[in-house]
Amino acid sequence: MSVKITKYKFSYGGLSYFRTNAHLVELGEHGEKKDPIGAKAYLDPAGKIRASHLASRPIKISTATINWSDVKAADFDAGATLKFLGLGRKHGVSFDLADARSANLKLMNFSIAENPLKRCLNNDADTVRRSMADEGNDARIAGETWVAMEAELAEHIETNWSTGHSWEALGNSLDLTVSGGRHGSQTVTLGPGTCFAYKLYKVKKWSKDKDRIEDLEADYKGMG
Repeated sequence: MSVKITKYKFSYGGLSYFRTNAHLVELGEHGEKKDPIGAKAYLDPAGKIRASHLASRPIKISTATINWSDVKAADFDAGATLKFLGLGRKHGVSFDLADARSANLKLMNFSIAENPLKRCLNNDADTVRRSMADEGNDARIAGETWVAMEAELAEHIETNWSTGHSWEALGNSLDLTVSGGRHGSQTVTLGPGTCFAYKLYKVKKWSKDKDRIEDLEADYKGMG
């Protein structure tokens, strides 16, 4: 898979994800998409789906291996402190480009598919859905986040995902516990500052009274 990191986007496998404001974005974050077709387009967070609603939804994972030596400091700079997750590091540790290179960090993708996200918005997250309706055409919600983590933790999660993972709402952030293998039970919090890049969804079609979402569609970096 082709990989490219710039200050405003993360490109992987031909798709481009948003980086601006990533430190403020979590899975289920919603708000207004600012500068919609500009180079710096980003989500301006207004709130998020409750972690308790997300914990019961099917969340998929994938990983990307990054050659951090190819990343320039100016491109890595997100204008904010970023955190990576590691073995025994539940809440994440701040890192910069030098740390990313020395720690051999990977990026892990956590995603909620369009239909489960739509059902969550229609059946549980009434406040978020109404806010998006009021926002209008620029309303967006984060359905995927990329999180930096030690390669060893990423391998632990991938290896034991199908047999030993669970989600729990910790306040309004998600706790992920993955158990198995030589590392036993490992818990990490997908909280503020852990997002490296994100994908958005926009409402393609509302019901007549705008009280239900009938269709969502993906909005990647560079799309309108």
